[in-house]
Amino acid sequence: MSTLSAFVPVSREQALALRAGEELAGLTAYAPGPALLAAHDLGPADDEEAGFVALGYAGLAALLAGPGLRTVLAVAVDSGRVDDRGSEFGEVVVRGLRWSAVTAVFADEPGAAEDLDAARAVAGGRALGDVADDEDVVGLVDRWDLLWYAPEELDASFG
Repeated sequence: MSTLSAFVPVSREQALALRAGEELAGLTAYAPGPALLAAHDLGPADDEEAGFVALGYAGLAALLAGPGLRTVLAVAVDSGRVDDRGSEFGEVVVRGLRWSAVTAVFADEPGAAEDLDAARAVAGGRALGDVADDEDVVGLVDRWDLLWYAPEELDASFG
C-alpha cells in the first residue's frame, strides 16, 4: 500500500498521549488529495503548494477546535488507514494513528495567543467551511505561521 501525508490538528494532551504510546483513532486530518487539488486548481506537480494548503486548513481546524495555541502533526500513514471524505479542504479520517507516523510538529509561538483568541471570537463557533473564506478570521490567523519542529522537539513546541 502507499503512504499518505496528512496534517492532523491535535490537542496537546492528544500529542502527549501519542508520544507515550497510545494509538488514536478517528482523527480528522487534512491531506492534499484529489478533491483539494481540484478545488484549488492544482495538479500532481503542485505537491508542495497542495501540502501548504492542507496545512493551512489543519491550522484553521485547530483554531476552531478550542482555546489555546494550535498544534498540528504532520504524519505519513498507510493509505489503508485513511478514509477520504472527498472534501475541498482535503478532510480525511485517520484510523490507528501512532507516534511513529509523526514526521513533524507544527505549533504557534506564544505571542500568537491574543490574535488566535480574537479569530475564535470572530469565527463564533462556525465550521471550517464557513470560516475558510472569512477574511477577518483568516487575516488574524495568517499573522502567525505555524512553526516547524522535529517530532523529538514536541515539548519545545509547547512554548
